[in-house]
Amino acid sequence: MSPADTTTDDATFDRVELKEPTSADAVIYNTRALAGLIAEEADAIEEVAKLTDRAALAMRRAGVFEMGFPASRGGLEMTLEQQVQVVAEIAAVDASAGWNVGVLNAGGFYAGRLSEQTFAELYPTTDRPTSGSFHPRGRAVQTDGGYLVSGHWDWGSGSYTADHVVGGCLVFDADGAEVIGSNGQQMLIGAWLPPEAIEPLDNWQTLGVCGSGSTSYRITEPAFVPVEHTFDREAPFDPDADPLNKTVTACHYALSGVVLGIARHAVNLAGEAVRVKGSARGPDSATLQMLGQAIGEVDFAYSGVREIARMSDEILFTDGAVMTPWQQARMTAANATAANALRRVLPVCTELAGSRHIMDDHPMQRVLRDGNSALAHAGAKQMLFAFHAQALVDDSTTGFTIGDDPVDAGFRSMRRWSV
Repeated sequence: MSPADTTTDDATFDRVELKEPTSADAVIYNTRALAGLIAEEADAIEEVAKLTDRAALAMRRAGVFEMGFPASRGGLEMTLEQQVQVVAEIAAVDASAGWNVGVLNAGGFYAGRLSEQTFAELYPTTDRPTSGSFHPRGRAVQTDGGYLVSGHWDWGSGSYTADHVVGGCLVFDADGAEVIGSNGQQMLIGAWLPPEAIEPLDNWQTLGVCGSGSTSYRITEPAFVPVEHTFDREAPFDPDADPLNKTVTACHYALSGVVLGIARHAVNLAGEAVRVKGSARGPDSATLQMLGQAIGEVDFAYSGVREIARMSDEILFTDGAVMTPWQQARMTAANATAANALRRVLPVCTELAGSRHIMDDHPMQRVLRDGNSALAHAGAKQMLFAFHAQALVDDSTTGFTIGDDPVDAGFRSMRRWSV
């Protein structure tokens, strides 16, 4: 809902040494260069409940909202592993900033589904952050050349910073009958909403991740959206598409980095507290065990999420390769796995931080609020494990752990787990 023009008086932007965001390496470098500025802006980001102008401009210049644009359209097309790394590093400084990156970055995935002509119209440059919400669903009624769209959308993360806003809509024909999509269910589209028709409701007052700017927005009078400005949100896996657009499950994988970053932040604060409070002989063994437990939770969850990203990247970035249903389900389960690590880490870290963590001026308080708020997200829900398990149960050709690992295949061939 922001204007496309990002010019500003340099007096409002303390210039950070950033590289031109023309490669994945440059964006990763810029991510680390931004850390100090984001830390300085964190209080203001929480207060205004969105990215500050200073933070938003710096992040745009760093290219962190452009990671998902396809190379075929001049984009960075960064791997899922790289995207998780960027989001996690920013979220380890401020969860709200990391959340904005994880969500706005998905706009590049959406944009890659547009025709070349429409992409050129809406994205003359890939510096066009795009937010979107698919909950609850809006309504798109078929009409000549497109749809009449209306609806009320919640969870519009990043929409204050975005140049484009997408709304998820269920499709109806002119007579009000449901239109069935390629998956056999009512068609669900993503529609680039006309900016002049959007009414932001400014209702994002929440426990934590306050600066995600996840306001609701609505269109009450049906607005025309050309069919070219829409895409099929439930399109089947396409092995011939651009790597990041082969499956719809890829677009929010990087959000796993938010809970991982919050967990890292909590462990870092707890570790510093242990250093400060240690006696002349150093921390006692029980304290060290607790800290070590928290460190292990974060390190191994982070490594696991990145490894699943790497394995997924191998499929997505191989021409013609097909991703099985359980491999797609495993991608969504990765976020729930990262969330479980955060659930285990938070109580350990708050105990190590001491009783003052409840005070408004203690940094652990915000981490605790941000952590619990991030865990409320649908991507952190335990039910995602059931979807993963069901997909594996349904596929008798694979095992149940690291199903595409050759070692696992060897065990299956020997039938060591026959019952």
